[in-house]
Amino acid sequence: MTATAARHTMSPRRIAARTAAVAALSAAALLGGGLTAQAAAPARTTGAAVELAPTGALATQCYYRVNASGGLLIRSGPGTGYSVVGSYANGSTILASASTTNGFRKVGTNRWVSSAYTVRITSYPCE
Repeated sequence: MTATAARHTMSPRRIAARTAAVAALSAAALLGGGLTAQAAAPARTTGAAVELAPTGALATQCYYRVNASGGLLIRSGPGTGYSVVGSYANGSTILASASTTNGFRKVGTNRWVSSAYTVRITSYPCE
């Protein structure tokens, strides 16, 4: 097994922990908790298996923690000239694009946040 293949193989224990984390994020979003779920889950579940991105595929989304004492504004486009459409509380966990445009990360359709106030959570793999 190559190093790349070994990196993408997950143990049943890790799959269960990851599935539980997704469920917690979803429940917190529905109940208005401090964690924030996004439209896309970190992995798609099919029964007991978790589908991962193909080996060698580029990560497109990662988990980030909001690091802005007054909260983080969500804008309708990648810049301060776009209208504010929402906000995230400081400390919220969000799923956002790994790449940036004008210093902004995409968090959904017509939803962008400043990358200057996001910190990558390295304990979660990027998708």
